Amino acid sequence: MSDTVLIVLFLGSFFISWAIGMVLGSLYVRIMQKFSVGQIINPDGPAGHASKAGTPTAGGLFFLLASTITITVFYDITKPFTYIILVAMWLFGTIGMIDDIIKLYKHRSVGLTSSRKLALQILASAAIVWLLNSSSSDPLSVITIPWDPSRTIDIGLWYPLGATLYMVAFVNATNITDGLDGLATGTSLPILLLIVILSACIGFGLTYPSLIRDPQEYGMLTGVLAAFIGAVLAFLWFNVPKAQVFMGDCGSHAIGAVISVSALLLKIELVVIASSLVLIVELLSSFIQIIAIRFTGKKVFLMAPLHHHFEKRGVEEAKITSRFVIVSTLCAVLAGLMFIIKQL
Repeated sequence: MSDTVLIVLFLGSFFISWAIGMVLGSLYVRIMQKFSVGQIINPDGPAGHASKAGTPTAGGLFFLLASTITITVFYDITKPFTYIILVAMWLFGTIGMIDDIIKLYKHRSVGLTSSRKLALQILASAAIVWLLNSSSSDPLSVITIPWDPSRTIDIGLWYPLGATLYMVAFVNATNITDGLDGLATGTSLPILLLIVILSACIGFGLTYPSLIRDPQEYGMLTGVLAAFIGAVLAFLWFNVPKAQVFMGDCGSHAIGAVISVSALLLKIELVVIASSLVLIVELLSSFIQIIAIRFTGKKVFLMAPLHHHFEKRGVEEAKITSRFVIVSTLCAVLAGLMFIIKQL
């Protein structure tokens, strides 16, 4: 295919996925409202969240369906860069869905126990690592230093463990960030947009890490990611304040999986980490709070993760979300510039 045809294909899959997502989202919200199936709010959370009780949840299901339909129609699902993304988002999305179903069925704010959820995440990550190893001809264990492309680090036999931790960390970071209307979606979209731009640059041969032997093979990954972004944007339509639907663990797990697996496929692991400052800080704030309470009996934050700390300090929810999205966008822009400038 010519470059022009590919661009039209990518844009077409983006808009069609968005349109399907809008239709499915509207139907999903109506059905959930009709049967009065909605979010159970944690009584220990910020007081302002009580009004969110009963809001339809597990909305990640409809953007997973929208993106999957589009990807299946437009792209060859026998290609590794297509089926690995599909398998990853559905594996992790299913883990999140199990958690959401337990919450709804048992009418409580907690689903799977932390240990069981972590065990399932590790198993899913291990399965994806196996797929990566069996499908890619690129040296997976070698990591490019984004600020010095001539240097690489070969982590050798540590790669399976490192890749597993990478996926688990991103999935949990996205999940933890999903606590305010539009927050997880708004902070993840700049990262996803950066990945799709770098994927396009690599696919069209404009710039690419030296570790990638056949960059043109990565071109279709751009379209797959464009379809996913279109579906996520459709979800955001219903998730902006005041949210008509929450993504639930189903959605947050899927987004974290797509971000991390795409980074592993494109060999831009460190670039994506640099662009994900908001997600990382959210994850670390929860980790620090748990450690502090366990060993000192005192809290570092009024409430973790960080966005709840600001809520407790009286900052408006919409203002927290907007500022976090701004920071996430700036991080994505800076990380992208660092990568592209150094590759030229």
